[in-house]
Amino acid sequence: MASVIVVENDLKDSVTEYSLIIDSVRQNTEFSSSLNEFLGDEITDKKKLATIILKASSKEVLTSLSNKEFEPAFYLLAYLIKELEGLTIEQTLLRDSQIVSLLKECTPTQQPSLRDRKSLKPTTVLSTFNTFFNLLPPTSASRIDILQTILSIVSETQTSFELIQSSIGDNLVSWLKAANASDEQVRSLFWSFISLDKSFSQKALDLIKAFTSEFTLSLEEVHQLIIFALSSSIVDVSFLVNNNLASALAQNSSDELVKVFVAYTHGNILTSVPSPLTEEVIYKSKILSLARFFVENEKSHKNTFKYNDIPSELVSSTAAFERLLIDSIKAGVIEGKLNQVDESFCLIRVNRLILAGDEQKLAQDWEVVKATLLDWKHSLENINEIVVNAKDNIVNNNNAN
Repeated sequence: MASVIVVENDLKDSVTEYSLIIDSVRQNTEFSSSLNEFLGDEITDKKKLATIILKASSKEVLTSLSNKEFEPAFYLLAYLIKELEGLTIEQTLLRDSQIVSLLKECTPTQQPSLRDRKSLKPTTVLSTFNTFFNLLPPTSASRIDILQTILSIVSETQTSFELIQSSIGDNLVSWLKAANASDEQVRSLFWSFISLDKSFSQKALDLIKAFTSEFTLSLEEVHQLIIFALSSSIVDVSFLVNNNLASALAQNSSDELVKVFVAYTHGNILTSVPSPLTEEVIYKSKILSLARFFVENEKSHKNTFKYNDIPSELVSSTAAFERLLIDSIKAGVIEGKLNQVDESFCLIRVNRLILAGDEQKLAQDWEVVKATLLDWKHSLENINEIVVNAKDNIVNNNNAN
């Protein structure tokens, strides 16, 4: 690791620079003048000087700086305290250190108005914490505390989740492991992070899938997963059912939410859902039920369906069924062409609900795959002969003309 040599004169200049920042807020020179006794040829009584600087750096003073001024001023303060007190970077940024505590205190309680371009913004405090996080070695336990603080600030200030979705989401678990976080800390911080995504995005679902592929789930975590997944606009969430989730679902099969999720991912139509799920989940279950119907009719090699071929529970009316078809296509669950004139639907592609742990269903799916591959094989057996005949026909037609 590279070393940094701090020249005494540079430290003195930094003290002077910071004192002028405080003077500008107070609109007088009392603070900078009071520091002259410490700034001779050498800085005297560094610890006392650090105490005086910290005392002058109150929340009220620092938050009086403009949003643009705050971040560099706070970095300068952190540098001065580290150097004057002879601390390491880890000691400077401990969870209960004066620097970290002060930065937390400076966090605005709400977002400033769009017209207010001067007041301190939560995103600026987040940026400062992000820099401190990057300054710490990967193995530092303080990184765990800073991650927790960042998530708390995003939650409390209603900062856009998109700002941290990828930057933290893609690295959260590996960062926590590197910092020797306990299993409980990893789980707690991961689900705290996921709960911040109020749009229930595909990205978050992918992160959940990756997490549950590595970690087993408690019933509480299963509930968090189910509520998040079924609140998402993504209709087909069966891809989440890996071995760990399948095992947790089996262990808690009598739980009400678990029953709903299992029925949903198997393509069964729901008639009611428990709180906090909404009735939108019932409608989405009809989309998956329609997909299941198409899959179960694949063996007949039928791809064009009349409306009256569809189970009656999915066709309450022509208009309602056409809406269901359109919404199913929009959801990416099926592809096909709707013919409203003769009330038929030509199926091109359908999602297959493949669930870990359902061995019978998996075996059936593999048989369908094998049958499809055999059909492709048979269709290609005479391909050369077909091409030659087609070529001869073209040549013969051209000669005849």
